[in-house]
Formats: sequence, structure tokens, C-alpha cells
Amino acid sequence: MEAAHNRGTMSTWETVHLETGITAEDNEESIGVKALGLDAEPQQLHAEFHIEANHLSEVQMNHQRVLVASGMIPESHLAEIEPERRLAWMVDQLHGTVNPDGLTIPLHGADEADIQISTLNDEAQRQLRIVVKEAGHDDLLRVLPIPAEAGEIRAHFINGRLHLRW
Repeated sequence: MEAAHNRGTMSTWETVHLETGITAEDNEESIGVKALGLDAEPQQLHAEFHIEANHLSEVQMNHQRVLVASGMIPESHLAEIEPERRLAWMVDQLHGTVNPDGLTIPLHGADEADIQISTLNDEAQRQLRIVVKEAGHDDLLRVLPIPAEAGEIRAHFINGRLHLRW
């Protein structure tokens, strides 16, 4: 069944091990602690600006309403040609943040046993599948594009937040 979703490829989803503690090599800086001063990356400062700029979300919401009302799918063409934007939009919908070396998604209320993470490498692009199970409800399933230059995926679930690093 999965091969049918992969457009003729024989690639399969590979499970990513989920850790619940910080190891010596994964200190707080690599988990996404806010950088200060000149140590901050431009992408991180830009993401923080968008989080704090409340007026921009209202403009984006109104823009999306106009596009949907006119029968257009918002930014679908951009998502196809720039997978990084698609990743940023999907993580934003989950109220997470994209870091230069990964992403962080809040999953408060979920248990480690409820979270399944796997990757798929096919000729078109690398993808990450996140499944969060909740009793009595449908599973939350998201498939995110991973940047081509990403290395091995490391997953940590600490204090109700899913930290993915590559």
C-alpha cells in the first residue's frame, strides 16, 4: 500500500528513534535554546520576528481568505518549487519553529508512546512522517519535506516538545 503512495518507488518509511533525555552531545544549545547577541542566526531572528509580529498574521489570514474565495489554493505553486517554504508553513500550522538544523513542535499532552516518527528517501525528495495517536480520536498525521542537505534525523521528546535535528 505504501508503494502505491510513493509513485512507483520501492522506498519504505524508516523509523526514527525517539529519545526523552538530553545526551552529552545534544546539549541545550542544539535543542533550540534562544540564542542571544551576536551568536543568533539570521533565520532564527527572522522566525522570532514573525512570531512576535501579530499584525502580519492578520494580513496573511485575509490574503488567504481572498485566494480561497476566488478558487485559488494559497501558494501551492511556491510550495512545489520551494519545499523549504512548505516545511515552514506546515511547522507554523503546528505552532512550531524551524531552526537552521531542524525544527521544534509542541506536543503538550502527548506521551512518548503516542508519537511515531519515520523518514522516507525517494528520488524526488526526503520526507519525514509524524504520527501522534490519541485515544478516541483520529491520528494526527503530517508528512513534512526535509531539506536535501539534511543529515541523520535525531528526535527528542522533552517537556512536551518534539525536537527534530539533522
